[in-house]
Amino acid sequence: MLNANQGPTLSITAVAGINLLNKDMVGKQDPYAQFSLDPHNPKAFQKTFTHKDAGKNATWNQSFVLPLHGEPDLYVEVFDEDPTADEVIGFAAIPINQVVYAPGGSFNGSFDIYQINGKGAGEVHLVLTVQGLPNSPSSPGSGFGYQQQQQPTRGQSYINENHAKRIKTLRNKAIATDVGIATLGGALAVGAGLLGARYLGNQHKEEEARKHEAASMHEERERYEREKHNFDEERARFERQQSEHSYQHEHQHGENCHHDHGRDHENRGHHEKHGHHGRDWDPVGTYAAGDRVEYHGRAYVCLQGHSSNPTWMPDAAHSLWQTA
Repeated sequence: MLNANQGPTLSITAVAGINLLNKDMVGKQDPYAQFSLDPHNPKAFQKTFTHKDAGKNATWNQSFVLPLHGEPDLYVEVFDEDPTADEVIGFAAIPINQVVYAPGGSFNGSFDIYQINGKGAGEVHLVLTVQGLPNSPSSPGSGFGYQQQQQPTRGQSYINENHAKRIKTLRNKAIATDVGIATLGGALAVGAGLLGARYLGNQHKEEEARKHEAASMHEERERYEREKHNFDEERARFERQQSEHSYQHEHQHGENCHHDHGRDHENRGHHEKHGHHGRDWDPVGTYAAGDRVEYHGRAYVCLQGHSSNPTWMPDAAHSLWQTA
């Protein structure tokens, strides 16, 4: 039962940053990560400590708890701490449903983070646990130590358009700060030279970002349309199957022997066609480990029990399915 005095929560253990994009031209970068369920409120972000001189691979092993109020995504941002203005290394939105439907409501995952132009910026290793919902762990410690000792599973992440706008604003502020400091320190030859080089580098990044931004957004829209099309096809096929099943049930006692024989022959053919690979994948079905399904002409085996989601197609949700 839910505690009347405590609502659902999302527990986050920020384990590490892996193969992060290097933002420092001199020396090693100093990464930190921050998390929020509301990217529009800067004060809502929970921040890890800064791993000094970590370079491309940072280790945090720091935990946070955020109250859940039906938010669909967790927003992750990784920065390089800088004396002038912190630079964005990468960012991503992580759907919380994949945690809710994971065994025990706990997901030990490796999630891609992205640059503003849509290219990869490395990964973050997170252990996410939902509590306070039906079938979720009853205490904050459930599954944490055990999960962190195992290799992370590949998780799902994407670029949220509103989140991307926030990141662009932060990036532009960092560039403006660098330019202002470069102008103010123009009398110092060495300092001005380093900041000028950084300014030129940022100008180049800005130009590259403009070139790739339109293409990135176009690819994102195309991916969304493909997923929507696949979902519509699966839903239509499911509804057809339900309608056919209902029709057969209503008429099974009203047909003559010839029709009964014909239907039996047809059913035998149907089972011979699908029996080897299992039933068709159901976008809203429930599966146990070892279940077999067929999807787009290929057979898949369930890796872990779950309730299906229309976007967790067997050829995309590699943590849940593998080719038979």
